[in-house]
Amino acid sequence: MKNTLILLLFSLISAFATAQENAGRKPTVFFASGLVRPQFYGGTELMRAHALRQNGSSYFQAANGERAAVGDYGANTGYSLSIGYYVPLDKHPRLSLGLLVNSAQTGSTPSVAGYSEGYFFNFLNFSAAAQYYPWEAKCWYVKGEAGMGSVFTKNRFVNGTGQQDFLHHFGIGFQGGAAVGHTFRPFKNQQLGLFAEGHYQFYQTRVEVTGIGDDAWRFGAWRLSAGILF
Repeated sequence: MKNTLILLLFSLISAFATAQENAGRKPTVFFASGLVRPQFYGGTELMRAHALRQNGSSYFQAANGERAAVGDYGANTGYSLSIGYYVPLDKHPRLSLGLLVNSAQTGSTPSVAGYSEGYFFNFLNFSAAAQYYPWEAKCWYVKGEAGMGSVFTKNRFVNGTGQQDFLHHFGIGFQGGAAVGHTFRPFKNQQLGLFAEGHYQFYQTRVEVTGIGDDAWRFGAWRLSAGILF
């Protein structure tokens, strides 16, 4: 389902960028990948799972209330992929507007239980964005974005019968973000370039959780990425 959504959004970006090019404003298309690390701010289930990992405890609770000690969890780090485009404004060529898609996959496993336990935290956003180059040289830029965000989680654990078990959560809501980056154009074709970017995002999503109901999850993410633009 997630891959289908990404393909659909990429098709929308491609179609819209083509329409803008036909209108005489050539878009800048980009692809990027990098490292990402989420931070957990709020949400009953989100913070409960985080506290269990901090304590080195299994997500599974036995009938007597005890939880197995599974060891220390590492930080939920992972990788990100981004695609999108920007179109410069006719009257303000250093300012561009566009659309983008960011996808992040993160996870961690404990030091004692290893692969039998784990927590995987993945998120995706589809946003409108504005990019601005403060100086005429168009090297450094700042960016802001806002749009739809979603989260997909999987908690892996061993249940009371010794079998591998999983608990999944899905949510959708609002996402916003800001970034600072630098563009390099070392090629003869100045339309082709490279860029590096530091990026922060904030998500607020609505997640349905058994026994809780409507659970408002709030989390952020730091990204360091590099990519190509043309």
